[in-house]
Amino acid sequence: MNKKILTLFCLFSVSLFAQNNFVDHWESIIYANDTWSYYVGDSEPPADWKLLTFDDTDWQKGEGGIGYGDNDDNTIIPETISLFTRIKFNVSDTSLIEKAILSVDYDDGFVAYLNGIEIARAGISGTSPTFNQLADLNHDANIPTGGRPDDFFISSGKIDSCLALGENILAIQVHNVTSNSSDLSSTTYFSVGVSSPIQLYREVPEWFTAPFEFTSSNIPILIIDTQGETIVDEPKIMAKMGIINNQNGINSISDSLNEYDGWIGIENRGNASARISDKKPYTIETRNEDGSNRNVEILGLPKENDFVLRAGYMDKTLMRDALAYSMYRNMGRWAPRTRHVELILNGSYQGVYILEEKIKPDKNRLDIAKMDSSDIEGEALTGGYVWCTNRRWGDEEHNDLVFDTTEADGNARFLRYPKPSDVMPEQLIYISKYEQEFCDIMNSPYYNAVDNGYNKYINLDSFIDEMIIQELTSNSDAYGYSGYFHKDRGKKISAGPEWDFDQALCNSDYNDGGRYDEWIVTKPSGANPPFWFKLFNDEEVHNLIKERWGGLRKNVLTNDNIFAYIDSVVIYLNQAQQHNFNRWPILGVPIWRSLPGAEQRDTYQKEVDFMKEWLGNHLSWMDAQLKITTAVLNNNAELVNEFKLYQNYPNPFNPSTSISFNIATTGLVKLNIYDSIGKLVKTLVNDKNAAGNYSVMWNGKDNSGNNVSNGVYYYRLSFSNSQSSWQQSKKMILLK
Repeated sequence: MNKKILTLFCLFSVSLFAQNNFVDHWESIIYANDTWSYYVGDSEPPADWKLLTFDDTDWQKGEGGIGYGDNDDNTIIPETISLFTRIKFNVSDTSLIEKAILSVDYDDGFVAYLNGIEIARAGISGTSPTFNQLADLNHDANIPTGGRPDDFFISSGKIDSCLALGENILAIQVHNVTSNSSDLSSTTYFSVGVSSPIQLYREVPEWFTAPFEFTSSNIPILIIDTQGETIVDEPKIMAKMGIINNQNGINSISDSLNEYDGWIGIENRGNASARISDKKPYTIETRNEDGSNRNVEILGLPKENDFVLRAGYMDKTLMRDALAYSMYRNMGRWAPRTRHVELILNGSYQGVYILEEKIKPDKNRLDIAKMDSSDIEGEALTGGYVWCTNRRWGDEEHNDLVFDTTEADGNARFLRYPKPSDVMPEQLIYISKYEQEFCDIMNSPYYNAVDNGYNKYINLDSFIDEMIIQELTSNSDAYGYSGYFHKDRGKKISAGPEWDFDQALCNSDYNDGGRYDEWIVTKPSGANPPFWFKLFNDEEVHNLIKERWGGLRKNVLTNDNIFAYIDSVVIYLNQAQQHNFNRWPILGVPIWRSLPGAEQRDTYQKEVDFMKEWLGNHLSWMDAQLKITTAVLNNNAELVNEFKLYQNYPNPFNPSTSISFNIATTGLVKLNIYDSIGKLVKTLVNDKNAAGNYSVMWNGKDNSGNNVSNGVYYYRLSFSNSQSSWQQSKKMILLK
């Protein structure tokens, strides 16, 4: 990074976080129903309309809110693309104002200025948008439906730079998303955090809640500054990102950006998840200053540039994605690795997010061939492809339609790689035809023929594992939504990788998501490709599912392993989840697709216990249905062809953590824990093991059963047999 960028980041860090002054209480200076000067945007207003010195005598006056069409307007105006409003106010002592919040109920986008300096915006891009510029996004006002305005936090540094002693001007421009929009809203409150117990202004509205003051965390802090630009669905906008991740696990917002300090591209992502709350999911891409890709290792994730920030709003355990992916990886397959972070976006704390690897062909991710424009014939044409089933949302992310499937074949297929913008006609024809031939075979009476049935087209083991993980989690969205497939060069279709489990594990009233005694695959749904039901009920396939399930239940998917992972995440997130639910107070509150009893699950632990109770019942039911015996075959060994030691998770941890590893062949396996000076602390494994994927929990105790102290520890995996030997070590931190 050049010195200019580093300097900008230092200024960003200091101005945004260095000041943490005490706020005694909050007061409101401006109410929405105060008298505002306004101008309906039928032409461009004078350039200085945002300044205190501008003479707005000729502007109309009216009580806020101002707009039309929502039945929430005190002053009704003609239909328009834009509205410009101004209000003057007095400040008696700037030294007593530490922070401020602009509460805006708007439709569809706005920019707000304090004494000519921009202090907040949403839904519209560009510097000083022109009168005829349309908003970037559709945003409905909240008050007409019983909601409250959106809050925009203004930092101490911003307040110090633009608030003046005496008279000030707040100016706001509001824009519609279309020229013939049926409504427009502009309803604004301005409130300040006062450091003195003295009452200076007015009481805050009844709905006002003081913002959560986020200062530190035991998990990484991720900070994004969009430089005043609005995040849109596409394309990605340039922004700055910093990550604070100290080795001792104690991270403060005033610490240096020591994990990442550079540029990113960022855009909105998601469908239903993006629409149910203001806690938005994002796609990010690490970049150089010129906008080119920059491959980096972040928080232990292998070098790449594409990541996803999952908001997890409807998942009140904040771990369903991470848990499902972890179980799938323990089954010997690749799934996105995850890291929990706390996110600050444009100075506003956004809560706990899950940073996830984006699904894409890469040696460190989905390890299949990468295709380019020259791969249009021969074996090169046969892979690698990545596609998924999903609903036609009719928006930007899903314009990459590949297969125009009929209702009888479930949801449509969308090509992900090669990217729709890069795919060659020959490639599109090839993969479309190949997938269609498989679907046609599955619709035929000879779908299970030995030579020309499904085995000709698919890697059956991967389809079995797909059904196991979807049924294990009873994912309400299984098979029809975000169901991924891939095809490597010269290979058959494989199911996976896994994606999107926020409505799994008893977390949705959709598709009977609360039942523990049903197979998801058997539930009628026009969204699911019917070949899943047919495969599941095929006698040979069902027997293989039984065998595979039995092997997993004896090894990586035991109740102890699954629940130990859950409990370790609970401990890891103990502090962060409190921050999250201060910001998003939804514990004990029914939200979209909540299951009955949400009102009683009013703590984080109750939400976790609710999931664990369901999972225990569901595992027992699956065991009974699949008639598990001790003689079942463990197919896990067939999936592993390399030695590998994974980073423990969570890390730092307290008191337990999970260590996963792959063994490529039968031999003596040792897994030992050492302290920082190399003294043996704990032997976790010392046995002859077959090839396979394994996961072991360490509970922070030594070989004598005593709790060990805080600090850095090392774990070493060693393998040996008569033909070969192998070993690898990694570092972890125990934080109490």
